[in-house]
Amino acid sequence: DQDCISGLRNNIDDNSVDLIFTDPPYGIDGDKLDVHYGRDEKFVVGGYVDVPLKNYAEFSENWITECARVLRPGGSMYIVSGYTNLHHILNALHKTNLVEINHIIAKYSFAVYTKLKWVSSHYHVLFWRKKGKNVTFNTNAYYTDSKDSYHDRMSIQEMKRENKPKQLKNRNQLPLNFIEKFIRYSSNPKDVVLDPFCGGFTTAEVALKNDRDFIGFELNKEAYDLSLIHISEPTRPLYISY
Repeated sequence: DQDCISGLRNNIDDNSVDLIFTDPPYGIDGDKLDVHYGRDEKFVVGGYVDVPLKNYAEFSENWITECARVLRPGGSMYIVSGYTNLHHILNALHKTNLVEINHIIAKYSFAVYTKLKWVSSHYHVLFWRKKGKNVTFNTNAYYTDSKDSYHDRMSIQEMKRENKPKQLKNRNQLPLNFIEKFIRYSSNPKDVVLDPFCGGFTTAEVALKNDRDFIGFELNKEAYDLSLIHISEPTRPLYISY
C-alpha cells in the first residue's frame, strides 16, 4: 500500500518507461462529483482519494518530478487535467527537463449545467516529452492515408461518453477508445506504459489489449479490487500497486 510518489521513487528505475498517460486527481472534491452529474451512487466505486487544494502544488511537483525521472529519453507523457488547478501542473512541468509538444483540448458532451457562467465542456491534455533521439509517434497509427491521419490528429479531440448502464464504474473514468488513441500514437508493442493514478484502470486495460507492458499505482483499494475482474489474465506483464 503506497502512493505513486514513493512507489515510483522506490521501485522504478531511471529512464525505464516509454509512455506515461494519466488522469490525476483534480483537487476539487472529486468524491462529490456525483452530486453534479446526477449519477446513481450505487454504480460508482467508493473510496475515491482526492488531494486537498492546499497541497496540490507540492503534490503536483512531487509526482511529476518522479515521472520525468523514470521516462526514457524520447519518451512521452500525457496528463489530463481540468482548468481549476491546471497552473499547478504546468508550473511543475516547467521545472522538469521535459519539453512541451502539444496542448490538446478534449471536448465532451456530458457537461454540467450552469446559470451564471460558461458551461465547462472540455479537459486539457498536456503532451510533453523528454529530450532524446528515440521518439515514438506513429503518424499512421490508424490511417494509411495522410489526409485521414491529418484530421484524426487535430488538437481538439472529441471525448464521447461510454454507455455503461447499471455497471459499476470509477468516479471519473475516461473512455477506453479515447485513451487508446494516445497509446497507439505514442508507443509501440512491447513498450512500457505507466499510469501513476490508475483510477478505473482503463489505461491498464488499453495498454494490455494493445500488447504493451503496464505499470500503475492506485490508493483506492475498492478500485484496485474491481480492476482485477477486468484484467485478471493479462497477456502482457502487469505491475500494479495499491
